[in-house]
Amino acid sequence: DAVVLSERLVKDDVYTSIHIEEQTIQFRHSKAGEDILTADIPNVSNYSKRYLDENGIVRVGSEVSAGDILVGRTSPKGEENPTPEEKLMGAIFGQKTASRKDTSLKVKHGHNGTVVAVEVLSREFGDTLEDGIEKIVKVSIAQKRKIKVGDKMAGRHGNKGVVSIVLPVEEMPYLEDGTP
Repeated sequence: DAVVLSERLVKDDVYTSIHIEEQTIQFRHSKAGEDILTADIPNVSNYSKRYLDENGIVRVGSEVSAGDILVGRTSPKGEENPTPEEKLMGAIFGQKTASRKDTSLKVKHGHNGTVVAVEVLSREFGDTLEDGIEKIVKVSIAQKRKIKVGDKMAGRHGNKGVVSIVLPVEEMPYLEDGTP
């Protein structure tokens, strides 16, 4: 069934909902080395890191959008061959190329919102984790969504329908005495 909504309901946030999504990142220890929680991430702009605290974890209350870093993590590059750019940098500056790469947790496209909670589970704090995992960081992002055409609505008595149109207040039906 189709549902017709008044624009006033959308404007007054009557049917606005809050969706909370949790993103998780694990820090492992392997033969190549261990993942490091840090705010000092190689080859990443300061703009992407602007919400990180000194430990490399996003601050609660931050308004994040796609591409922002939630948890800074670097991992060992391993024994693979260096890229041509790395070879050139090594030849010019005579230094060994960086042995770590950026594997940070970033906000997924379309999941922007406000960070409402950060939870850190670690063996250091006595939490029991799977083998090989040293630390887990969970970040909860709340997103406010207004009702729109295509959303499904349901009542408590089995009546349900899909919002088919949002009409301006002046086009909504009204009684003979002018009551909306």
